[in-house]
Amino acid sequence: MRAPLARTPVLRDLMRTDLVVVEPQVPLGQAHRLLVQTGVRYLPVVDGGRYRGMVGERYLRPFLAPWAPASVQAQWEAPVVRFLQEFPKAHPEESPEEAAFRMEAARVGALPVVEEEVLVGLVTAFDLLRGLLDRLRPGAPASPLEVLVPDLPRLRALLEALEATRTPLLGLHLFREAGGLGFRALLYVGAMDLRPLLAHLEALGLRPIRP
Repeated sequence: MRAPLARTPVLRDLMRTDLVVVEPQVPLGQAHRLLVQTGVRYLPVVDGGRYRGMVGERYLRPFLAPWAPASVQAQWEAPVVRFLQEFPKAHPEESPEEAAFRMEAARVGALPVVEEEVLVGLVTAFDLLRGLLDRLRPGAPASPLEVLVPDLPRLRALLEALEATRTPLLGLHLFREAGGLGFRALLYVGAMDLRPLLAHLEALGLRPIRP
């Protein structure tokens, strides 16, 4: 029986749901203290459960700095809703790739995840990176092997080397190298002792980048 294909992860699988949030009328100074005390970098603003916007710690910092002009410092008691930033909204069923492109285009480090105007989570650049690494890692114990392959025929030779040395292949990711240098093959193999495989690759003129 063929094993079922793994489901492609979506933001619902990666987002954070244990969030620190504030209401729109909370004073700016209080909102910033909450950011500092909890160690989070982004503070969603919600009104009766509905998402209103978000502010980041780095954005608020100049308003509260001791050297800020008095006219700026006077805003400490202003409601935080006046300082909302432009963060694109994401949907929980959205793909991590789509969220990453939107995050890069907006030059922000996080996206609020909103469903029917209700905040359901928050996804950061770190969350997306963690999700990517989880997809690259094999599901079983394995040894990583990285080989620079000049062309596709040599890639076939690499795969034949695995078969010849009876080295189980658990994962393979292929990336095109810049400058016409061929491909970088990242393999995860089910063997702790790589010496037989490395010797076989050496005989083929393929030198691993690592190990």
